[in-house]
This record gives sequence, C-alpha cells and structure tokens, in this order.
Amino acid sequence: METIVQKLAAYASALRFEDLPPAVVERAKICLLDLLGIALAGAQRENTGIARAVARSLGAGGNATVWGAGDKLRASEAVLANSVASHCMLQDDWLPRSHSHVGAVVIPTVMALGEETHASGKEIITAIVAAYDIEDRIGSMSVPAFSRGFRVSGVYSYFAAATVGAKLFQLDQTQTAAAIACAASMCGGVLQPWTDGSMEWSFQEGFGARGGILAATLARNGLAGSPNIFEGPNGVNRCFSGTHDGAEEITDGLGSLFRINETCYKRFPTGGANQGSATLAHSLRQRHDFDYREIREVVLELPRNGTHERMNYAGIPYAGPFTSVDQCLISKPFAIAAILKTGDLTADTLVSGVSDPELCALAGKIVLREVDDLAGWNMRLSITLNHGKSIEADSKDLDLSQVHLGWQDAAAKFLKGARGVLGTEQAELLVRHIGGLESISDIAAVTALTVAPANTSA
Repeated sequence: METIVQKLAAYASALRFEDLPPAVVERAKICLLDLLGIALAGAQRENTGIARAVARSLGAGGNATVWGAGDKLRASEAVLANSVASHCMLQDDWLPRSHSHVGAVVIPTVMALGEETHASGKEIITAIVAAYDIEDRIGSMSVPAFSRGFRVSGVYSYFAAATVGAKLFQLDQTQTAAAIACAASMCGGVLQPWTDGSMEWSFQEGFGARGGILAATLARNGLAGSPNIFEGPNGVNRCFSGTHDGAEEITDGLGSLFRINETCYKRFPTGGANQGSATLAHSLRQRHDFDYREIREVVLELPRNGTHERMNYAGIPYAGPFTSVDQCLISKPFAIAAILKTGDLTADTLVSGVSDPELCALAGKIVLREVDDLAGWNMRLSITLNHGKSIEADSKDLDLSQVHLGWQDAAAKFLKGARGVLGTEQAELLVRHIGGLESISDIAAVTALTVAPANTSA
C-alpha cells in the first residue's frame, strides 16, 4: 500500500499543464499577479530591507531576480528577500483548510527557480498548482498544530517549496517523495513572535522557500527520504499535531480536487482570520455617519473555534498597547479600530497607528465574543455611542468579492498599487504577460518586469 508521501509524489510528479481545467489555470495566474502586487508594496518595509541585505551577503551572483531592487542572486538567496516582501504586510493569500499562507512561499520559489531553469509559463503554472495542493493537503491537520503553538506557515511552507523544486527540476516520483520527506527534517516555526510583536514571523516563508529548494536539490542528487514521514509514529502528523486522526483528508480527491481553487485573498493588511470582521467594520463605517470619538463600546460576535473568522490564535485578540507594526498586523481590535477611525486599513494606517493614542484607545473598547450560533463567515458587529445609539451590522452586510477575486478584480487591485512602483506602462504590461502566461517560453520575460525602471510615470 502506498504511503501518504508516495501518493503525493505520484500526483505531483505526473501532473502536466494539459491536466489542468481552465478555471485552475486562471486561478494560478490570479495567485501570481496578486502576490507580486503585495510583494512590491512589502519591499518597502524594514523587514524586507533586512532580508535583502542578508540575501546579498550570503551568496554569489545568479539568475534569480530580487523584485523591486533588481539584484541577480542565486534562487536560494533571492527567495529570502522576495518571500519576506510577499509576507511582511500580511496581505498575501491563504487557504482556509490549512490556514497556510501558500502564495508567499510558492510564488517566490517558482519564479526564482523558474529563472534558473528557464521554465516556460506552462511549467510555472503547473508547479504553482501542484505546490498549493501539496501544502494545503499536508496542512489539513494544522488546527491541532497551531493550538500547540506551531505556526502553520512555518511548518508546511517547506513542503510547498520542495514540490516546486521537484517540478522544475523534473524529478521522478521517487525523487519527489524524497524531496517532500526531506523537507520534514527542516520545517518548524512557532507563534510567539505574534504575541511579542517581533519580526521573525515574516521570515518564516522565506526559511521554508530556502529549505524546500535545498530538499529538492538533495533529492536530485540521491538523498533517500522516509516513506512514512507523515503517518509514522515519529512523523510529521504526530509530532506537530499530536495525532494522526483525520489524515485521510490529505489525499482525499487528489488529482481531481485542486485546492488552489479555494484560495482566499486579502483586501486588508491583517490576518486572514480578521478579513471578515475588517470587511464588516468597513461596511458599517461606509453606511453610517458617526464620530469615532463618540464610540463607547464595540462588540464583535464571531463563531466559536471558527474555520474562517476566529480569535483562538496568537496575537489576534490583543488590544494593546502596541509597540510595533508587526503587533498591529495580527490584532483584530487594531484592524477594526483603524477602520472605524480612518475609514480604511492600509500600510500607512499601520505605520501611523502604532503611536496613535486615539486609535489605541479605541482598540481597547472592542470586545470579542465567541458564540455557538454562528459559523463560517457569519458574525455580528455592534457599536454603542456615548448618547446610547446603537449601530449594527451582520453577515448580510459582508462584501467578500475581494476575498474571492476574479481576474478583472485582481488586475485592478494589482494596478492600483503597482503603478506607483513600476509606472503605468510597465505595470499594465506585467498584467498582460501574466494573463497570457501559458504562451511565455521563458519566465525571465515576466520577472524582468518586477524591477522598477529608473524613471516611472504614473
């Protein structure tokens, strides 16, 4: 009987572009476009500056592009800078089953290795689909893992990057299984940085990208991997999640149910488990005219142990005081307070909000309550003003169009941010290239457009 890693490897190694339905191909393009837009904005953060400086110091020159800056490094170094840029604003995509930030490891890895291997657009798309599938499936048991203090992205990102490496190195089934198994001996990451508001969380995807490339390279050179790396008594499932119960979901529908189709995107730079409540606060703020200084209390009711919107996760219920942007990014009270005060939650709001006493005081007035009669995206938000008036909103007021992006909305979202970095002409050209990615013979034609020209004009 095939083991879990053998089944995953058989699927990943055999997957071809011709196997992908048109909707899956389009979804891969949306993931690529959205992530690049997020990374171009994230390239300005201090976290990315640190990663970029270290990447430059670690390695010799290579063929992989550092987005925005234009450095040419080896793939194993370029992915550090690009993954941190993709993840450090916490606006990158996620998959709700595993709660993994898949794009921030897959896209930097596939683009960097794609440049090194001169991969075609079809090969890039296929590797993206396979890697999203593998990480989300292995991460099916993530809830007990993060309940124990492990960070999902810090654990499961390694398997996605190893899958990308296996696809672009054209490894066979045995080598692919070895690459995925080897990744298990590298993976790990904890949630404490969210509690303390420190930076390490934003580097965890980059660590996974580097580790996955190494795992695939070792497998290509003969490393043999454990066949029972997931279900074994000392394997991934029991070590990180403390159980093997529910592992059947890892391979359920493999080859026919493409998990990339379940990808969720973020309108706001905050945790995936905060997107619904932030969207609800935005809807309420747009529909009602009130002075945030008149707010007495804000109550958010959300599902107990929710699958989409939750509060049982490190850093999410924290209401201040805030000492860093990193601490604000994960805080649900901060996200709601920022939107109620300013009407939006943006990178600028985050930077200024850390030291904004009014915003921090408002965050302290937000009460989070788990209830049993709600599930999924369902929640209730009520505001009580000083004079006693109440303003309420619930799930019927949610606009989730930015969570489930179509191509046109994804392109508009990308252009809104990228024009200021790349200039209008280059940003629009990048959209067209990704839209026709299957016709691109070498991904270098796309990565060349991720570097800001000397002179931009919006």
